[in-house]
Amino acid sequence: MKEDIVEVRVTGIAMANTPQGPVPVALLEDANERVLLLVMDGSQAMAVQSTLDGQDVPSTHSFILNLLNTLNASVKQAVIYGVSESRFLSKVAIDVEGELKEVEGRAGDIVTLAFVAKAPIMVSDEVMEKVAINKSELYRPSEPEEESEEGLE
Repeated sequence: MKEDIVEVRVTGIAMANTPQGPVPVALLEDANERVLLLVMDGSQAMAVQSTLDGQDVPSTHSFILNLLNTLNASVKQAVIYGVSESRFLSKVAIDVEGELKEVEGRAGDIVTLAFVAKAPIMVSDEVMEKVAINKSELYRPSEPEEESEEGLE
């Protein structure tokens, strides 16, 4: 049985606070305004942001894309299909002279490669249901904290 997947679009790069400090995240949004936060490393985030800005900045991912093109191969789509031990499971589909090959990889690399290649980025609906955030929750203004009178003398 084929798993239900939805197409997402990269809407931006943001910074998320973690116990290890701030990290870049890609915002992947589906048609139902669910947003998946994908932690990336700095080079992935820069490649995505450069592409969003319409800049042709050399990156590892653009090099991989050029290498694939030279070998008569092309990126068909990226798929985030599961979660295991707090990591997204992902694969990229590559057309190699008419034969479709799937390669597993880090979700940040797979999504960045597909985005730079202008290929569809898909996420299983199950993953979206489990970990995506509704866009209205993500972008709501923070409420000021109420001042407590405890400890004030």
